[in-house]
Amino acid sequence: MTALWAIVACIAFMIVAGAARGKPGRGVADTALLVILIGFIAILDFIIGRFVETGDAAITVAIVCAAGFALDSLYGLLAPERQKRRDKRLRRLMKRRA
Repeated sequence: MTALWAIVACIAFMIVAGAARGKPGRGVADTALLVILIGFIAILDFIIGRFVETGDAAITVAIVCAAGFALDSLYGLLAPERQKRRDKRLRRLMKRRA
């Protein structure tokens, strides 16, 4: 149960950090990516768990991923100029591919 609360706290932080930067959609998008990633982790744990005892490895990996997303949101909050440069580079790259 503690793992669930840790993940929920990270999700809440991502959404709040996105809203504080004026881009709440980024927090929601990160949350969607995290949910998809946790789904992949659950599927892999189910498959691998059929052959090997995995214990709490999936929960640990899910918490680490959630914490990584939360740290990325904190970094975006603390260094907005660097984030803007990255966004500009991504936009240029996407325009070249289109």
